[in-house]
Amino acid sequence: MAEIIVIGSGIGGLSSAMLLAGDGHDVTVLERDPATPPGEPEQAWEGWGRRGVGQFRMLHLFLPRFRALLESELPEAAKAIEAAGALRFNAVAGAPTSTTGGAREGDDDFESITGRRPVVEAALAGTAESTPGLRIRRGVAVAALRTGTEAVPGVPQVTGVVTEDGEELAADLVVDATGRRSPLPRWLEAIGAGACEEELDDSGFVYYGRHFRSSDGSVPPMMSGLLSHYGSVSILTLPADNGTWGVGIIGSGGDAELRNLRHVDRWEAALNR
Repeated sequence: MAEIIVIGSGIGGLSSAMLLAGDGHDVTVLERDPATPPGEPEQAWEGWGRRGVGQFRMLHLFLPRFRALLESELPEAAKAIEAAGALRFNAVAGAPTSTTGGAREGDDDFESITGRRPVVEAALAGTAESTPGLRIRRGVAVAALRTGTEAVPGVPQVTGVVTEDGEELAADLVVDATGRRSPLPRWLEAIGAGACEEELDDSGFVYYGRHFRSSDGSVPPMMSGLLSHYGSVSILTLPADNGTWGVGIIGSGGDAELRNLRHVDRWEAALNR
């Protein structure tokens, strides 16, 4: 049994922590954002602040592989997410037959469990909080890696982390789940591990999205695919949880005129054209 620290309590960090705890390890998740996830879906959407997640309330679609892995490896988490109102959605089965050519064997593999990210993450956090051998410490930011005696000469041995408050926490394994803005390269250089190789790719696209709910709580039927193209922009329509769905206008990040879509009236005018 190992002492493991996971840095970051996003979906990847929480899932990793639950899997490791399920294998019998003692796992501590360190999250710099102090706010505890609300228990109710709408409270999670309206009031949960996640300063460390830049696209927290943008459109999200959780892919079929996410659903398959949850059901096989973390079934309680899958149940909690669905109980929070997440939608079972199959983009293939729901698309017009003129697009798909009709149902085929194996289409069930494309079923996903999806919803707005704050709702899904809050449900996942609730499951993690009740997982034996796992604890989450919120409002704790990591400043550096802790090192000890080198097992291999010239190769730093990571033995834990140091928080911004100066607390030293020992661990047999440190998992970085801080996302795209990870400070890990800087931390590794600081302990003499040298620069790590990073692979970065900018798609060049920018999203402007909103979420909606119908008066009766129903989600409109799919009339085409999730993504529709209109000249230099595309429209992305994604179902979510509790009768909500999201619509995003996607364009080039270099198109200065599209930046006006940050304003609701301009966004609505563009969508209505």
